Amino acid sequence: MNYAEIYEELLGVIDDLVEENRTAPVIVEGERDLRSLRELGVSGEVFSLNTGISVFNFVETLGARHHEAIVLTDWDRRGGQLCRLLRNALEANGMRPDVALRARLTFLCRKDIKDVESLAVYVERLARRVEAGRMDGKLSKQWYAERKSAAIQTRRARRIKGSRRGRPSESTRE
Repeated sequence: MNYAEIYEELLGVIDDLVEENRTAPVIVEGERDLRSLRELGVSGEVFSLNTGISVFNFVETLGARHHEAIVLTDWDRRGGQLCRLLRNALEANGMRPDVALRARLTFLCRKDIKDVESLAVYVERLARRVEAGRMDGKLSKQWYAERKSAAIQTRRARRIKGSRRGRPSESTRE
């Protein structure tokens, strides 16, 4: 998949998340994850697990008000363990856990990011790449090379400017 395809699929997943969040709350790991989802347009209920209560008490409280929940933990090892724990706890309390969106995000972002808090920045970065016509990773290497070349040229220009003012350049100092 190139960046344009990944970007389109990612926008589709985010649209599905926003749509499903109208009826089901999203469970994330921390406050930064919550802020990232808000930046992406998720406006429904989003709950953070890092509140100091146990997962079981959290799920019991959530189960009193909802019948299903979207689990959106990070896609690292700890996030996977937490996802399984939440899925089991939600099912034990008679709720339907939705982990399909997490699986789709994991598939699309697995090489570039590993957490929900980086998702908004990643979508923005992909949008810039697609807009600039950079469809694969090879062109981004070219962009970095051009950027480095521009920085070198700027430093050389500063050295030349400094030597014209009567100050010795860095290359002539001992």
